[in-house]
Formats: sequence, C-alpha cells, structure tokens
Amino acid sequence: MFDGCPECGGSYEVDAAASAVVCPNCGRRVSINREPLLIVSGASGTGKSTVLRELSGTREDVVFLDSDTLWREGFWDELDWYFRTWLRLCRDVAQSNRPPVLFGGGFGVPANLEPHSELEWFSSVHYLALVCDDDEQKRRLRARSSAEHPNQYDMSEDDITEQVEFNRWFKNEADRDAFTMIDTTERTVETTARRVNEWITTHTDSD
Repeated sequence: MFDGCPECGGSYEVDAAASAVVCPNCGRRVSINREPLLIVSGASGTGKSTVLRELSGTREDVVFLDSDTLWREGFWDELDWYFRTWLRLCRDVAQSNRPPVLFGGGFGVPANLEPHSELEWFSSVHYLALVCDDDEQKRRLRARSSAEHPNQYDMSEDDITEQVEFNRWFKNEADRDAFTMIDTTERTVETTARRVNEWITTHTDSD
C-alpha cells in the first residue's frame, strides 16, 4: 500500500507531527493513521498461542495477528526480511484505524525491530512478555503435538534448551521500563488472557 510513491516510485518518509507521509522526490503527501503497535512476546511454551486463541474474536477495536502465519524454516537466513515484512503488514492494518496486536517471540527483542524505518509509522510501540518457570516450560514443550503447533512440533532437546534460555532472557535481561511481564506458570489460561486483554486496553486507550 505504501511501499512506493505511485507518482514517481520514490520511498515515502514519515512526517510524524502531521500524521502523514511525504515523497521527497515529488512532494506527494498522504495522510496516515499512526496507531500504537502492541507486541505480545515470550519464548515458545510460555502461552502466546493459547492466549491468542482465547482472545481471537473477542474485540473489534484491535486486529490480532500471529507471526507464525508467515514463518518458514528458510527465514532463519532472512530474519530482517521477516521482521520488516510483518512491520509493513502491521503498518497497513493500522490504516483501518485499529491498532495491530502482533503475537511473536522474536518481535519481543527490540533490536530486531529498531533498525527498520517502518516503526516510524506507529504512534508508539509497547511490549508484553509471557514468561514461566523453566520446568513448566519444558513440560509444555515436550507435550506439544503437530496438530496444535504445526510450525514448532517435535522439538529436540537442544531446541527446548534454546527456548528455555530465551525465556530466561525475558526474565533477566529485558528492559523493565519497556516491558510488561506476565508469569503464566500457575495462572489459568483465562486469567492470563484477561491480564493481556487489560494491557491491550490500557495501551490503546492511552494512545
């Protein structure tokens, strides 16, 4: 939708103060909606997919998105393309006057998003991370089936160890000023989904 100026093919630049984009080549100006971007993240096994299923269809003021929809193993060699493509999709979703709520593990690492100019299209970016105890995470990952998680099933012990380390990163390294944390170890799905829903409301109402 906004990947190039239709008049000259130039790349738009965001004028945040005016909620518009401008082509620096020909001067074409287009108004845009700058909605907040909400990221629900966490390592595999902490509850993202379960919460997304619980919340899907419950709100009309936001758009829920699952980053696994586009994921393929070959993207390990094209991670920048993967993150940027999702930012473009969220940018276009935001033009419907509804904030995108993107569920995805790697999107909770700000360094994966910050290099991309598409972030300028959003009024703000908010991060929520689901975390849990190591033993509970391992139990959940070993119990997964291909039917429930077609993109991540049959994880090796090395894969599980990697996800446990990722979970620890959120718990120990993530910037507490930027992140909201929800520990899902002993919370029911309903309780966790309610907390996530409240977080979404807080950050959509405030913007």
